[in-house]
Amino acid sequence: MIKFFRKIRFNLMSENKTGKYLKYAIGEIILVVIGILIALQINNWNEVQKDRNREQAILKSLKIDFNTNINNVNDASSSFMEAYEASVNLLEIIRNHDSIDGSEIEQLVDDIINKTKSLDIITGSIDEMLNTGSINLIRDKNLKNKLSNWSYFQTDTEDDIVIYRDYLFDFFIPSLTNKALLRNMAVPDFFEDDLNLKKIAKSNFKIDYNKTIRTIEFENEVYNNALNYMYAINSYKVFNDYLTDTLKLIESNIND
Repeated sequence: MIKFFRKIRFNLMSENKTGKYLKYAIGEIILVVIGILIALQINNWNEVQKDRNREQAILKSLKIDFNTNINNVNDASSSFMEAYEASVNLLEIIRNHDSIDGSEIEQLVDDIINKTKSLDIITGSIDEMLNTGSINLIRDKNLKNKLSNWSYFQTDTEDDIVIYRDYLFDFFIPSLTNKALLRNMAVPDFFEDDLNLKKIAKSNFKIDYNKTIRTIEFENEVYNNALNYMYAINSYKVFNDYLTDTLKLIESNIND
């Protein structure tokens, strides 16, 4: 093709047709420029397509992780609600003057300590997106803003869980040493069945729960623990709302 154009130029020059040569040269330049622009356009189109494919892959991964996280948050929140309700029931027993059933106290204390489930947050896809800068591939501005706020909602939720755990394990459980028969509480059900552990017998000690739990000190301890559950449940609600709203935006941007 290049030889063909050169031959035409040579013939025009040899025939001393300078005007036609200049017009032809200009036309050739225009054709070359148009060819370059078309090539650039095709290249840009290919790059755009690659970005769109990458965006779709990211959105689909986020959808899976967000669905999993919503289920995990709901499970954790439900378990905290059970522990909170046990705390409220124990506070009612402390407040009234009815006779106390020791087994009921031990069951409530057991629920307060062992009912809660840990929150497992799946962060693989969103961490990769944020760490690699792939969030810039997300075209929906509302979705991009939601995803940018991920660390705030995750950290805020985890902070309230840390406060609850610190109080429960560092203060509340140690305070039960002389208030309840912890040995009589059920073994947590998360242990594997095939551990073949020897069963722990019930305690032979007797305790007067009227004296050990009906005190201002213990009432305040249970109440503070219940407040920590309230903060955690509220954080789960806020986090769940964020996850749900963001998931809707993710789904609306996925091509069927």
